[in-house]
Amino acid sequence: MAALCASGHALQLSCKPAVSLGRHPHRQSCRPARQQRRVQTQALFGGKKGGDDGGGGNPFAALGNMGNIMENVKKAQQLVQVEAAKAQEELAAARFEGYCDDETVRVVMSGNQEPKSVEITETAMEQGSDKLSDLVTEAMRDAHSKSVEGMKTRMKELSSSLGLPQGANPLGPGL
Repeated sequence: MAALCASGHALQLSCKPAVSLGRHPHRQSCRPARQQRRVQTQALFGGKKGGDDGGGGNPFAALGNMGNIMENVKKAQQLVQVEAAKAQEELAAARFEGYCDDETVRVVMSGNQEPKSVEITETAMEQGSDKLSDLVTEAMRDAHSKSVEGMKTRMKELSSSLGLPQGANPLGPGL
């Protein structure tokens, strides 16, 4: 005859009495057999392939093949680089003239704000060195502001032709 525990289950012969901790001494051997349930995890990416099993599916599936995305990004970067290089060449070749108020001094700058030439008339030379310095400075500021405005206009044109948002600089921040 088999020995029974307090719950009425048969004891295994290998069971050893437990130290009195207020727990059932034959906890593992006295439990009725559980039915195992199959747990299917259906989280962010869903369960079965191709079926609508309520798992939500892959949220990135609409993006298509990641290789194609990376290829498109590389092509876009190359296009921006080519167009930006063209814009830089155009700006380097562009000339902006600046004058003082009485037009006795003329300064020419490139679209990259590089001074190219300064022309001073005899009338400006006769006004003395201090006045001449002021006239040259005035003409430089005029040429510089025109050059900066020309560069901003060209960069806006480049940004819009590339489909970039308003105010985005295709050459990067600070350029």
